[in-house]
Amino acid sequence: MDRISILLYKRLTRGLTDEETALLKEWEASNRYNAETAGRLADFEHLEHEYRMRELVDPTKARADMERRISLLASSHRHRGWRLAGIAAAVVAIIVAGTIYLILGTDPGIMYADNDEVSETVTDTVTGFDAIKPGQMKAILTDQSGMTYKLNFGESDKPASSLLSATVSSGLRKIEDLKLEVPRGGEFKIILEDSTEVWLNSESTLRYPEKFGSDERRVEVTGEAYFSVKPDKDRPFYVMSGGQQIRVYGTTFNVRGYADDASISTTLESGSIALTSRHVTGGEVILSPGNQAVFDKEQQTVVLRSVNPQIFTGWRHGRFVFEDQTLTQIMRDLSRWYDFEYEFKDRRAAEVMFKGSIPRYSDLSTAILILESSGGITFTLDEGNKIIISSKSI
Repeated sequence: MDRISILLYKRLTRGLTDEETALLKEWEASNRYNAETAGRLADFEHLEHEYRMRELVDPTKARADMERRISLLASSHRHRGWRLAGIAAAVVAIIVAGTIYLILGTDPGIMYADNDEVSETVTDTVTGFDAIKPGQMKAILTDQSGMTYKLNFGESDKPASSLLSATVSSGLRKIEDLKLEVPRGGEFKIILEDSTEVWLNSESTLRYPEKFGSDERRVEVTGEAYFSVKPDKDRPFYVMSGGQQIRVYGTTFNVRGYADDASISTTLESGSIALTSRHVTGGEVILSPGNQAVFDKEQQTVVLRSVNPQIFTGWRHGRFVFEDQTLTQIMRDLSRWYDFEYEFKDRRAAEVMFKGSIPRYSDLSTAILILESSGGITFTLDEGNKIIISSKSI
C-alpha cells in the first residue's frame, strides 16, 4: 500500500514513468474499490473539496473530536449538543501516509445534534452563497466639524496622524475629537498617537483625540475592538464602553458591547486591567490574563470568570470561534461581517448550540458548508437574497 500511495501522490504532482503507470493500472484493476479510489484521486474537483474542508477547522483537534464521537455513540447519546469537528489531514498528506481509505468516501465534517440523530452528511448545494464575500478594510473618519472621510485598505494599519494628513487640508482648524466608524462588512486597524494599536470589528465605533493630554489617555468604543495598549506609567489609558470604564496598564485585551448584546464582555489576553462602573461607586475589578469580566448593562453588575482568550479574540486572528453559542448569536456575527439579511423559519434552528470555528476570510459558502454539515439545519436564499434558516425536519 505504501508503494501505491507514493504512486498516487506522484501522479498528482510530477507524473509517472511508463513502468509506474502500468503498476498503478494493475492495482486499479485488481478490484472495484481500488478503481473507485483512484478515480476520486484523479478528480481535482473532489480533491479541492477535500482540501477546502480540511482548511475549515484546526486539524490538531481531530483525535479529540473522534474520541468524543466514539464516547457519544457508546453511551447512547448521553452527552448532547452540536459540535463542529474536522478531518484529520489533507488528502495529499493522507495519501503519503498510506491511509487513503480513512477519508475517501467518508464525511469530512462531524457534528452532534441535540436530538437522537447523528448526521454525517455534508451539503454541497451552497453555490448560491458564493457571491456573498467576506468583509474588507474600510471605515469612515469624522472630525469635530462633521466632515467625513472614507478610508479603505490603503489607510488601515497606519498612524492616526497620517490619516489626518491624508484627508484633512491644511486650511482646516485643528481637529480635537475624532470618530472612526467601521460599517457592516468591514474592519479596520488604527495606530493612535501614543502607538497604541486598535482593531475595530464590523459595526464598531472608536472616539479618540488627535493628541492625548499630558495626564491621561482616554478613548470610547462601541461594538467590538481589540486593543494593544502602549505602556506609559505617567499617562494611564482608559477605555469607556457602555456603562463601564476600563483602566489599562499596558496590555492586550478585547472588549465587546454591541447594542443588541445584553452585556459588555472584556477579555484580558496579557497584562492587567481594572474595571469600574460609571454610575455605581465602589472598588475596581482587577483582571489577570485569562479572565473575562461580563458587565450586565441593565443591572450594572460585573461577573468575573476564567476563559480561553483565543475564543474571544479569534476574529482578530482570522477565525470565528464559537464556544456553546446558539445559531442566533452566530448569525448576528456572520451577518455583520458578510453584510447580509437573514431570518429563522423556526425557533428550533435558532436555538441550536455550536462549538467550533469558521475561517473569517472565506466566502460565506464555506461557513454555510460547515453549519449545514450537522444535517440538522438548512440555508436557502429567497428572491430578495435574504438567507432563510430552518430545521431540516420542518
